[in-house]
Amino acid sequence: MMGIFCVVLEGLFRTAAGRNKRSVLSAALSASLLAALVEIVQPWFHRTADIGDFMWGLAGIAAGTLWNSTEMFHSIWLRIIIRILALVGILSPPLGWVAQVMTARLAADRRFPVLTDFTGERGGFFWTLEPAEDSYIQQIKRHGQMILERTPQKAASAHLDTLDRDWTSFDRLEIDGTLEASAAVEVGLRLDLNSATGPRLRAGAWMQPGHHRIQIQWPSSNPPQNVHQLVVFLAAGEPAASLQIHQLRLVRREDLTEKLKPRASRQ
Repeated sequence: MMGIFCVVLEGLFRTAAGRNKRSVLSAALSASLLAALVEIVQPWFHRTADIGDFMWGLAGIAAGTLWNSTEMFHSIWLRIIIRILALVGILSPPLGWVAQVMTARLAADRRFPVLTDFTGERGGFFWTLEPAEDSYIQQIKRHGQMILERTPQKAASAHLDTLDRDWTSFDRLEIDGTLEASAAVEVGLRLDLNSATGPRLRAGAWMQPGHHRIQIQWPSSNPPQNVHQLVVFLAAGEPAASLQIHQLRLVRREDLTEKLKPRASRQ
C-alpha cells in the first residue's frame, strides 16, 4: 500500500513541466515519514509497532520510487523492464500480507474450538493484549503463554479477532490457567457481536489462586451468531493479580435431547 501511496504523492508533487527528481524525492520522503508515523501510533489503536511492517513499507516505497523514475530514462525497453520490476515490488507487500492472513486463518480453523496456540508461528496472529506495551509476541517469547496482570489502578485484557464466526453451538469458554493472587479474582468475558440481537454478551466466573480450569457460560437467551471479538479481562481492583493463561477452549452446548433419552436397562 505504501508503494501505491508513493506513486499518488508523486502525482501531487509533480509540476506542470512533468516529473523531476524533486517530485520523486519528495514523494519518497513523505511516504517514508508516513510509514514511520503509522508504526508510532499503533499502540494508540491497541496494536503493536512492528519494525518488520515498517521495512515492508519501505520496500513498497522503494518500488513506488522506481516506478516514478521511469520517465527519466530514454529507452522505451528500459522503461518497460523497470515498470515491471516496480509493479512486482509494489504488489509484493500487500500480497504477502494477504498470504499471512490466509495462513493464520487456516491454522486457526484447524485448532478450533481451541482458541490459543503458543507453539505455532501464527498462533497469536489474531490476538492482541492490553495494555499494549507488553505485546503478545513479547510475552510468548519470554513466558510461552499469555499473562494478564492487573493492579488496583490498571485492568488487563486479551482480545481475539474471531473472524465473525458462528458460535451458536457453543455456550461457554473454558480457561485453563494459573492465578497468582492473595484471594479469588473474577475473570471477565465479553463477546462483541455483529448481530441485530445485541452488540455484546458479558459474563464472568471466579478463580481461586493456583492452577485451575474454570468455565464461563454466556447467556443462553442470546446465542452468539457472527462473533466479532472475544475479550478475556481482569478488571482493575484489589487484590493485585496475575493470570497465566495456558489454554482457552470453547465448550459445546449440551444436547438436551441426548440427556433426556432413557438409558437402556441392565439385564
